[in-house]
Amino acid sequence: MNPFNVLEVPPDASPEDIKAAYHRLAKRWHPDRYTGEEKVEAETRFRELAEAFSILKDPAKRLSLQQSLPKAPQQGSVTAEPESAQERTPEDWANMAKAAFDEGKVDQARALIHYAIRLDDQKPKYHALLASILEKEGGDLRSVVKSLETAVRLAPKDVESHIRLFQHFQTLGMAARAQRHLQIATEISPNHPKLRAAQSKGAKGQKSGMNAAQGKKGDTPPPAESLVDQLKGLWGRLTGRG
Repeated sequence: MNPFNVLEVPPDASPEDIKAAYHRLAKRWHPDRYTGEEKVEAETRFRELAEAFSILKDPAKRLSLQQSLPKAPQQGSVTAEPESAQERTPEDWANMAKAAFDEGKVDQARALIHYAIRLDDQKPKYHALLASILEKEGGDLRSVVKSLETAVRLAPKDVESHIRLFQHFQTLGMAARAQRHLQIATEISPNHPKLRAAQSKGAKGQKSGMNAAQGKKGDTPPPAESLVDQLKGLWGRLTGRG
């Protein structure tokens, strides 16, 4: 079954076009509209539509299927054998994700790198690229951190990922974790070009915290009244002279 044919859309159809085609055809072939033998045929078509839509609404599955389909030959060119998606390595998918990301195709890049990670989740650079894609989308910062933490777990000496974790933990207000990653990055590569700005930012954060602590410590409470003063005040209130 070719899901694109079932939904009557071209292989390069957008997610919106696929969704619209599914709703249009599902309404046409809904079994409740038919009786007898026509109802049996409608039930079959309705199931096929649901299965096709289930496949194509998944970005990774859709892209995998698109890549496996033969491309239309250009005029005057010789038709080549289509490259099977199964023949591509995780590195191929990751390279395609990087190319899509560089071209500003963020949604496509995310789907591709997710597929690469699904095939091989032990490559730190795949997780670092996913973090960059999520940063670009401006989504949940904790998802970015999770991807970067996976990257440094797989490659503990990945200085840039440590620096990025420092920056994100600073943003999240998690100063201890931020300083830990800054320290690790400094130990690995003290002359890394991106470290100077990070160290300056880290030093400002520490100084600000110290000043706040010193301010609280330096504030002295007003002196308490002596016992004699308290007794004088009490006697004044009793005699009406206070």
